[in-house]
Order: sequence, then structure tokens, then C-alpha cells
Amino acid sequence: MDELQLVRDFFSEAPPPDPHTAAAVRAHMFTGGPATRRRLARRPMAAPPHGLVLRLGIPAVAVAAAAAVAVVLVQGPAARKPAARAPAPPLSREVAMSVFQLPDGAAVGGSAGTARDILLTAARMAARAAQPAPERYYVTPGIVGNFVRVGPPGNRYLVLEVVNRQDWAATNPSDGSPDMSQARYVQAASPADEAAWRRDGSPGVWKDVGQETNLADPVEPADGWLLPLSTAPGKLTAGTAGYGAQPFIVGDQFLSLRQLQALPANPAKLKTLLLAGWSDYSRVGSATSYLFQTVPAVLEMPVTPAVRSALYKLLASLAGVQSIGAITDVAGEQGIAVAYTARYSGCARQIDLAYPGLPYPPLFSSCTIQQVLIIGPGDGMPLAEELRYTQLPAGQHWSAPDGLFSYEVFGSPYWTNHDRPSPPRN
Repeated sequence: MDELQLVRDFFSEAPPPDPHTAAAVRAHMFTGGPATRRRLARRPMAAPPHGLVLRLGIPAVAVAAAAAVAVVLVQGPAARKPAARAPAPPLSREVAMSVFQLPDGAAVGGSAGTARDILLTAARMAARAAQPAPERYYVTPGIVGNFVRVGPPGNRYLVLEVVNRQDWAATNPSDGSPDMSQARYVQAASPADEAAWRRDGSPGVWKDVGQETNLADPVEPADGWLLPLSTAPGKLTAGTAGYGAQPFIVGDQFLSLRQLQALPANPAKLKTLLLAGWSDYSRVGSATSYLFQTVPAVLEMPVTPAVRSALYKLLASLAGVQSIGAITDVAGEQGIAVAYTARYSGCARQIDLAYPGLPYPPLFSSCTIQQVLIIGPGDGMPLAEELRYTQLPAGQHWSAPDGLFSYEVFGSPYWTNHDRPSPPRN
């Protein structure tokens, strides 16, 4: 039987979009941009089959030397418990909108040691990790948040859309590999944005703004659904489902599990493989920016510990990567972060269902963006990725705290023989 049909029968599907919405988003989906390839790469964000679980590391403390960085990172196996997700607004019969707040310690601050020290320590931890035996599916759920600008001319405001993700990679070519998303809630970026939303009549749906379900690229919109942005929680729904024996993408290659686990544990060779995906498409941003955003996707795949270690060494070899030090991610988990900062032109694009042409128009003519990778102190695996504006053109403003505009919080990848995706428990 069609595996995707089982998913449809189990969860039911959202109603189809109107023709205009479908045409606009279909045009975006077939541009083959970096965000689309990121989704296909089976972003690993995981949890046990009955709910989203995030890695909880030993609390990190500020340190000033490379030796201290190693002490913070190497604390033994991380404990695991249900995630303390960013709370959804309380349910009511009327549309409500809460205001987003960063957890304490989540603002980008000073550094601890060097980025190279942090990444090489993570490489050593990754090399020692166990390699679980494969099962029927490799599942990678997580949480994605994107800030988008909505509202009519003269009363524009910023809201955060939060979605849960589950990507299922099948080891049997006769099984489907569905890409799942579930809209959870929308928050105002600031009290001023909440006030503007109220002046707009407190809408619950924005028909001209598509739902965004992945971490954004530095200057491109995140991947989206054929549905408008809504404050109402949605069902866990299959956006796409692939078939075949090669469900993983590294660079421009579709790989089977056997091929994935045969990748060379050599940073230079892995860099060449990954950059084939950058050179084969739009070349958005620099090679370092591309690697900084795509390497975590492969880190979360079921690669060998030696390859995962080599990927961290690859990051450690990149020029311009800096240490952020101890930081708390959006979900409240504490880790150690590194970052890459670069200037771009044509920034803050988002999926505009009312705009028929491509590319989507940018909000800012230029910007400086910081890509932040947060690493867990207990197991050396990625905790989260965050994208932040650090500089905008004169007179321009971004109301989200600390310039945050997109983030992805990873869970713990896992193997399962469970045959149907399970929505996270509330």
C-alpha cells in the first residue's frame, strides 16, 4: 500500500489551498534554492516516537580559556527529558496573541576560548559516540521558528511562527519517507507588534503570507506550505514523501544508508562533497556561509562517529568562524556556541502569496547576518541553529529580541520500527 496514504488516513490532511496560493508557492518550491535542498537533506531533529525530546546538557558556565571550554563540553552523557518548549498561548474562544521573549542567557554575548577549540572538542566527543543499529526509519523531529512581517501598509508588524518538524527516512525503498510539519502557534515579536496586531483587528489568518516550516537561509525565505499563516494550531501533515533507497542528501548526491555510512572521514573530502551542492545551484552567500548552514544537517544524519568528528574538524578549519561561548537556546537549553557573520544584499525575503513573481522582494537592501551554531555540552551534538541580524540599513528596525529572525532547535535523532508518524504531546 502507498505509505503516504497511510499517513493521510491516520492524520487526515489540511484542506487544499486556493489556486492562487498553490501557484505562488509551487513557483517557490521549484526554484531549487538552498532552503529546499535543506529540507530534502532530512534535517535531523529528533525525539522518541511519542513526543519531542530535546537534549538537556549540563548547565554551561562562562569560561575564558580553551581548557575551560573542554571542561564545559565534556561532562559525560547528557540527561534527556521532555522538552520545555516555548509555551503556546493559552487556548480561548477568541484569538489571542502572546509576546515572544528570549530565555535568560540567550542573547549573544562574549566569547569563551576560540571557535577552533570548541569545534575540535566537539569532534573528539563525536568520535567516541556509540552508533545505534539501524531500524526501519531514521526519524529527525524538531522545532522551527521564523519571524515574518505581516499586516497592511502603514501598520506592519512582526510575528513569530512556530512549527514542529518530523522527517522520516526509510531504509526500505518500498516505504515512504514523509516530510512532516505541524503549525503550533504564533507570537508577537514585541509588545509594540502586539499593539499593531490589535490595531489590525486581531486577525487569526494572514492569507498573503505562506506558512514557513524550515530554518531560513541567510537571505532567502524558509520553505513553506501551500497554506496561509494562521494563529490556529494545525495537524501533523505530510508536505512531501519520497520513495527509493536513497533518502539522504549530501551536497548534490542522494545516498542510501550504506553509502552515507561509507562517507570518507576526511574533512577536505567532505568539504568537496558538500560544496557540490552550493556550486550546483544558486551560490547564495559565501561557501563558508553555505557550509555553516548545511554541515549541521549532515551531523544529525546517521553517519559514522568518525565522519561526524570530521565534519566538526571541517567547521574548525573555516576562516571567520568565531566563538560565542556559553549561551542558552530559544528552548532554554544551555550549550556552547560558534558563529559566522557576513554581509549580504537583498535581505528578509518571505513567501508572499500575493506576489506572483520571483524572486520574492527583499525587505532590506542589505544586512549583516550572524549564523549561530549551539553545541550540546553533554554529547557534542548540535542543540540549535539561529540566524540574527546584527546590522540593517540606516533607519530600518527589526523588533525581535537580539535581532533573531529564524531558528531551529534539534532533538535527538533516533531509529524506530514504528510505522506511522506521531504528533508531539501537548
